[in-house]
Amino acid sequence: MALFVLTLAVGRAAACDVTLVAAGATMRLDYDAFAFSRTVGRQNFELENRDKDACTVDLLLLNAERLPVGDAVIPDTDVRVAFSSRAGSAAVATTATPGIWRITMAGNGRMTVPLEALVTQDAVPEAGDHALDLMLDVRDIGAPATNTAPAPVRVLLSAVPRAQMNIAGAAGTFGEGSTVSHIDFGILASDATRSVFLQVRANTTARLTIDSAHRGRLLLKDKRDGDEGFPYQARLRGEEIDLTRHWEQVIEAPRSAAGMSIPLELRLGTVGPHVAGDYEDVLTLEISAL
Repeated sequence: MALFVLTLAVGRAAACDVTLVAAGATMRLDYDAFAFSRTVGRQNFELENRDKDACTVDLLLLNAERLPVGDAVIPDTDVRVAFSSRAGSAAVATTATPGIWRITMAGNGRMTVPLEALVTQDAVPEAGDHALDLMLDVRDIGAPATNTAPAPVRVLLSAVPRAQMNIAGAAGTFGEGSTVSHIDFGILASDATRSVFLQVRANTTARLTIDSAHRGRLLLKDKRDGDEGFPYQARLRGEEIDLTRHWEQVIEAPRSAAGMSIPLELRLGTVGPHVAGDYEDVLTLEISAL
């Protein structure tokens, strides 16, 4: 009887010698919660293959638990961002796991891999900088870890200070700076009132200012000398405003796209005999971020 013994030798493939050239980077997103556009942050990362042979590795974006992350919420903001690579090359491919990209490199070469952070869920964060700290790692395909420390990557959402206002009951949309609107009293009558609402939204403390061109009086257009017009009063949230001087108030609006609604009431005083014609005042309201 003959006995044959077969021996099969199995060896592991040599590990790739691919590293990140520069450690640490920041992906910055300049974010305006009230803009009608998607915010994108970009950062290039450079890889180096120190081996003479071509090599394929995985590039991983990791969270604090060392798990791949395809999207994340920036802390304290409710703003969600999604991560992608748009290298425009067959050398960079997505994988079935979000946050992992497969990179094929030539021997003894360097390669630039761009990563993007795209805002996919908007919110109204407090004005200022908000950071999400992640890590970038290079591993052999399927390897659970590496012997080198991952490179830190900070995603920095910089919320631009914004304060906007719209006057409901007068023509206009949300905007910044001064707003001039026309409110028609119709036929002048004593104690006539008109009401509008100031729709205010901001991601920081804001200042509202009100100025009357004629110091709280409706004057005849192309007025004659000596015409004193009609006095009128203004109340904001029930508080009387002194229109004879510059008026301002600090406002804390809810951090939301809708903001808050503030009632503004205008009331005529006593209307006596006057020259027929159109009477007017220019009331300028301005909202600004502090």
